[in-house]
Amino acid sequence: MRIAILGGGVAGSTLAYLLSRISNEVTIFDINQYYVKPCGDIVPNVYTPPFNWNETFGIKRFSFYIDGEKIYDVEYRHTKWLVIDKWKWINDMRKSSKIIVTHDLNIKDFDYVIDSRGPYPMDREVVYTTRAIIETEEFDDEAILEFDTHYTGFYWIFPSGENEYNIGAGFLEYKNSKELLYYYLRKKFKNFEIKDVRGAPISIGSVKNKKLRIGEARGLVFPLSGEGIRPSAISAEYAFEAIYKEKDLDEFLNDKLSIIEKRIKIQKMLLDLYRYSSLSLRKTFMRIFFKNDVLIDTYLEDKIDLNGIIESLKSVRGNGSIVRKFEEQEK
Repeated sequence: MRIAILGGGVAGSTLAYLLSRISNEVTIFDINQYYVKPCGDIVPNVYTPPFNWNETFGIKRFSFYIDGEKIYDVEYRHTKWLVIDKWKWINDMRKSSKIIVTHDLNIKDFDYVIDSRGPYPMDREVVYTTRAIIETEEFDDEAILEFDTHYTGFYWIFPSGENEYNIGAGFLEYKNSKELLYYYLRKKFKNFEIKDVRGAPISIGSVKNKKLRIGEARGLVFPLSGEGIRPSAISAEYAFEAIYKEKDLDEFLNDKLSIIEKRIKIQKMLLDLYRYSSLSLRKTFMRIFFKNDVLIDTYLEDKIDLNGIIESLKSVRGNGSIVRKFEEQEK
């Protein structure tokens, strides 16, 4: 079977890798020979991909800030988030397929043409993000999420290696995220060296046309966290299963991805609620949300629905997964 995959990011490369293992002729059409799109490189520690990634850091500690004030932090007994070498993982999977570097998408003579171009059809709302990899002696092993209630979005500080951080910014109302990121870096660190800076759009809006689409091209990014690695890889696994079993691809994906897409829809509703609220309501909402152990757990694993909340409730209250937690210090 001859299969064309438009875009070789997480979903496209994972699907290409799986299909190539069963003697399909797979061609990835991409605008770059090698994958380079930046992100936070974080995945919740609840998923194992079919092609293993290198884990560069395990995160157990988290702090939450609102308008520069730390309101809560928490530590888990087990690794909650994994930092992965995303570029190496994807580029290693791409080696299994032929890659054609082109902007021309007039693709013919294939049994399947699957769209995995991330956000780049640009047929949905996106947030423009910038991330920097910095080296600094001012290092801690906790992940920081900082919200500025004047905007819709957040800053992040994620440890990505010894004395190294992945730091980024993305806000809907402020497209020049690079400017905000540099301001944030100067505010947070006295001494640091920037090793790499890159920007990219991230999907936060729904996609009307899902036909033969997987990954972020299908809109599979959680709007509140920006995490798209895990849902994209999962969509590729289901697409492979549908092709291998000769199922109708779109019907199969609609069924198998229903829980993920429902959770994405719920997050988008919460995002819009926050987005169109007053500044005082935004701050109140964030303080309530990020002082609740169960809601924090559902947020960190992107499972904000009734079943996810019940699962987190059992984990946090029943299994004692939290080591310690700190509320804001008394003034």
